[in-house]
Amino acid sequence: MIITQANGGNPRSRVVSNLKRAYVTLLLFVFFLLLFTLVPAHAKASVIDAKLTSPSLNVQVDQVTHSVQIQDGGLVIINDTLKISSGNEGLLQNFSLGFPYEIDDKEITDTLDYCFACDASNPDELFEVELDAGLGGRIGFYGVNVIFPEPGLNVSNSGLNLTVIFVFSNLISQETSVLFNVTFPMYPSLTQSASACNVTVVLPRNANHTSSTFKEESLNFTLTTLESRQTLKHTKSPLDNFQYKSGWLEFNLTEYIFPLININEIKREIKLDQWGALRLSDSYHITNKGSVLGSLTVRLPKDASGVSARDEMGNLSVSLTEENATINFGTVLVKDEEGKFTVTYSLPWKKYVNQHNGHDYILTFTFFENFDWTIRKLTVTIILPEGAEFQSSDPAYPYKTEKSIFQETVTFAFFNITPFHDLEFNFTYKYLIFWASFRPTLWMGILATIVGAIVLLWRAPKPPAVPIGPVPLKDLKGFVEAYEGKTKILSELESMEEQLRKGRIPRRRYKVRKIMLEGRLSTLSRELTDLREKIRAAGAGYANIMRQIEVAETMLEGVETDIRRVESRYRGGGISKEAHSKLLEEYHRRRERAKTTIDEVLLRLKEEIS
Repeated sequence: MIITQANGGNPRSRVVSNLKRAYVTLLLFVFFLLLFTLVPAHAKASVIDAKLTSPSLNVQVDQVTHSVQIQDGGLVIINDTLKISSGNEGLLQNFSLGFPYEIDDKEITDTLDYCFACDASNPDELFEVELDAGLGGRIGFYGVNVIFPEPGLNVSNSGLNLTVIFVFSNLISQETSVLFNVTFPMYPSLTQSASACNVTVVLPRNANHTSSTFKEESLNFTLTTLESRQTLKHTKSPLDNFQYKSGWLEFNLTEYIFPLININEIKREIKLDQWGALRLSDSYHITNKGSVLGSLTVRLPKDASGVSARDEMGNLSVSLTEENATINFGTVLVKDEEGKFTVTYSLPWKKYVNQHNGHDYILTFTFFENFDWTIRKLTVTIILPEGAEFQSSDPAYPYKTEKSIFQETVTFAFFNITPFHDLEFNFTYKYLIFWASFRPTLWMGILATIVGAIVLLWRAPKPPAVPIGPVPLKDLKGFVEAYEGKTKILSELESMEEQLRKGRIPRRRYKVRKIMLEGRLSTLSRELTDLREKIRAAGAGYANIMRQIEVAETMLEGVETDIRRVESRYRGGGISKEAHSKLLEEYHRRRERAKTTIDEVLLRLKEEIS
């Protein structure tokens, strides 16, 4: 009875039993699926871990050299050279070191521009570097992992002098016009102790050390001078693992301009033409990170000639010394202000371009040379002669080409370029010599067509010429009187605003008077517009006079806008008193030049009237 009920007498029991078996089967399926999925991944991770570590190798760091060099333009170069050895046989696959993740509230990732590693005895052969790789699993450290070529390096015999170079920016700040402050990692952070660490800090040329961590904390250090550069040296023995100390140093500069700038972008255009001319133009987009910047020295390629510079307002003065060009800005840049300018020059063709096989040409050059900054973006455009065809570049950098009917341009783009990047290249293009005569032949054909058309028109009957009469004296007199009236009203409005600010006139009286003056000003402006068109139509000379007045008026409007902007920034604490005074002095000079131009034009018109 019981057996019958258990095996088949209760349908509900059979359903529950079937559900249990299905559930167990599903769980077993999921388990084996996860097992087969995770085992290969675990095996792969074990292989990678085995590749990057050598648990049996007893690695020792005997000595560390920590060199900090402060560069013109604001870069800080740190060179860490470590003497690594091992007490037993084995191959070293990788080595890690780093710094505290923050230096004076600045994160390493915001200031580290470039890092590379090599054997000190063979600096041309670079090792692979893994950035932001952590440091021994400890929190608060930024680590880099130097990976050696497979199967690894044997450091048990002669050891290894490993050099790791870091390029930092934005670690220097300007306290006053001559006082600067720099922060840096005092020691490298290692996962193990080292017997000693020799610290060297090299200041910019002509800089004088005033205070530092070494001095304030009474550390044992020496101060020497070599070739106008002061050097501080300090030894820490032993160097404990996971160092978390930041250092700082103050220095002043009184005999040398130390520009603190960020190079946002440089656009270089290299133009080769069929007549053997090599013309370059370098467009800079910079941000001033110091107090006030009135000029900037840039380095030029060797044998540059015909150097000129300009910004958005016009030509800039240039001072040349050997291979340097000092660009004097039209308006000084205050802290965090951006500026743009372009330097144009020529280079000797034979020095940089070689011809092969009659039609192949090779430009041997560098994308950019002799700079002390980090260039956030570098764009180099090469404009080929008409009819030329790009063949290759060595090294084979990524590029893009643009082709018009007769001409081809090739553009290369790079990011976060430092002085340690090798930017030399060979650029090969094909050019057939007959293209040199293409343009002259084309122009001769056009000229022949024009001459033929002129001959045909000369033979055709000519319509009588319509003489252009002189400007009536009443129009010239009306223009001068209206302009003087406009100038008088503007001066009165400016005087009223000054009196209102000082509380010398009631606001109600100011508003009534202002409305009346603005009505008269509107009437005079319409009258001047009509007279200006009549005078401009009288001939090229009068049109040029009207154009001079319009340019001067535009300059005046721009200057007034700049003065209001500077006053607003000064009241808000955005610029210093010194920068405020210098900017106002420059703007007042430009305003006086514009007013002088207008006065000279009105004086010429008065002479014609009389």
